[in-house]
Amino acid sequence: MNLLNIIRGFDSELYDYFEHELERQYYSLSFIPDENSISPLCSATMGNVLVNTQHNNTAFPTQGNLEFLVARRLCQLFNGEHANLKAMTIDVASRVVFAALVQRGDVVLSLDLRKQEHCKGESMVFRFINFGLDPQTQRLDLDVIEQQVREYKPRLVIVSPINYPHAVDYERIAQIVHEQDSILWCDISQVAGLITAGVMPSPLPSADIVTFTMQGALQGPRSSVIICKDKYANAIDRVAFGNGHSGLGSSELAALGVRLQEMQTAEYREYCKAVVENAKALGEGLQAGGMTLVGGMPDSHFVVADIKTCALSARGAIENLSDYGVMARECQVLTADPKIKFDGLRFSSLPATTRGISREQMRKVGEAIARYLMNPNPDHEKQLSSVVREITVPLPLFSERWLSDPVKENLEQNNYFTSSDSSNLALGPSRLSKLVKSFKHHREHAAE
Repeated sequence: MNLLNIIRGFDSELYDYFEHELERQYYSLSFIPDENSISPLCSATMGNVLVNTQHNNTAFPTQGNLEFLVARRLCQLFNGEHANLKAMTIDVASRVVFAALVQRGDVVLSLDLRKQEHCKGESMVFRFINFGLDPQTQRLDLDVIEQQVREYKPRLVIVSPINYPHAVDYERIAQIVHEQDSILWCDISQVAGLITAGVMPSPLPSADIVTFTMQGALQGPRSSVIICKDKYANAIDRVAFGNGHSGLGSSELAALGVRLQEMQTAEYREYCKAVVENAKALGEGLQAGGMTLVGGMPDSHFVVADIKTCALSARGAIENLSDYGVMARECQVLTADPKIKFDGLRFSSLPATTRGISREQMRKVGEAIARYLMNPNPDHEKQLSSVVREITVPLPLFSERWLSDPVKENLEQNNYFTSSDSSNLALGPSRLSKLVKSFKHHREHAAE
């Protein structure tokens, strides 16, 4: 069944939206982890007979329940004790954690003041205190963190390294936090996949609470996960269910379950290794083009570029890069010194690696981005646009390289994900058909 052809003949307005969006995704190069392509198997699993059933949502899922099965897989994969799947978004998951474990007025010590943005309402008024990088080394100084924990005696310590491109010593931080009878909460939305592949260290079993999203970085359905110690399980479950968070439907739960299985394959481990290699190549390219990296070369999937030496502001850089098909995010990195902070651009290698980009291509586009940001003249504009188009045109949205053989063999009909030669996607003269022809033309010339 060709879904796009059916939609074109049945609903031309909706097809027009598909056409624009597919064209945008193929012709742009995203460095935003939330825009990572979903697993084709995960996508196919969401469109099955389970959409006809109403999942039996309960506060405490029991054995034999689909939610129980998926929660068990999560705990096995991440070495956790208890998993809650009720929260659909990370802001909801964050509010559940706050409501279950923290009282109004409690001290919360947080890296870059993360999670403060999720505290909405009169009941979530806490005393947030920042801990950040050493402004000189641009690394976390655990001795300074230990001093802050002893001084402030926080109820909760939050480690959400969204702008920290290095490994975190979770075991040492947990020891520091637990010595003061505080709770350690780690949000690993950015690096959860790399953790399961053994590329980055895991906060479990050291942390008390771990949260992360399944979409984007993990290429799963749109959902959020809370993994916690057994002693906090009842509090988390009661708050989540008691506030109306009923969790995923049957088809989404099944998709999440199958995605957890995919994350245990050799192909996924290779993908995670390539993600880190591509991040380093991107960093090398940005440096070659004249930019400075906050924290130096990354150990993770994202690179933070210091914007202060560029000709554009962070906001201006984001807007201008998008005109040439490059999607990134601005960020602000706080330090242990409240007078010193870094305004930067955050680039993730996840989406481009999913599409199958090579190290050489990543280095090339990084250098073109940096040269443009350092000096946005017409020559550099043309060079950046040319490099992006040259790289993106032959790439699929999800490279077959990262799919196991059974998946590749059985998902051939959904090749709008896995093939840039999607010649059966559209009928007649349309922008989409022209796009497909340009893919085929590029592939034929590349083969010659």
